[in-house]
Amino acid sequence: MARIIDKEEKRLDIARASIELFTYKGIAQTSIDEIAKSAGVAKGTIYLYFKNKEEIIFAIWDMLAQRHQDVFQKRITDKMSAKEKIIELFNFTECEEDHDKEQILTLYQHFLSTMLVDKTGLYTAYFESFFQRDYKTISTCLQEGIEKGELAPHDVDKLTKTIIVFMDGTLIKAKMSNFHFEQAQAFLIQHITFLLDQCTRKEP
Repeated sequence: MARIIDKEEKRLDIARASIELFTYKGIAQTSIDEIAKSAGVAKGTIYLYFKNKEEIIFAIWDMLAQRHQDVFQKRITDKMSAKEKIIELFNFTECEEDHDKEQILTLYQHFLSTMLVDKTGLYTAYFESFFQRDYKTISTCLQEGIEKGELAPHDVDKLTKTIIVFMDGTLIKAKMSNFHFEQAQAFLIQHITFLLDQCTRKEP
């Protein structure tokens, strides 16, 4: 009797197997042949699950982002302030449990650099969907903070976009300063906390 293959799990297996390659070789320098070898499958098998290398990259990020979203939803509670919830959104410590955290930091830096030179628009369109999701989460928390009297930002839209831009800027700063994962995480939390403190409603 033929063994039933879970296509989605096989797809994720291939994506997981390529993380180390993309991390150490970069995205442009990694070939489908190398991915197939790393995943222990024939090159033709890769194309049964992915149309191109970009789809593999996006599958990796889908997997990591979904994991982070699941952890975030478990961590937040109704008793937390809006500020605490936003800071928790940028807590990526689950990377220590699931993956080599330094690999993930480097991988995201590769994602950003590839997006900056992308002429196809594929990376830009893909990451825009994540920016929109983060935008919705952060702006919703800010509105909640306003309604509860915790926050008094002058412009929710601009503050939300500033927080998102700062997150990406932190990854560039981490690369320039050769930060380790913990240093990048601490830098990110410290400065987002500072931004939120500027609009925290002070007791009279």
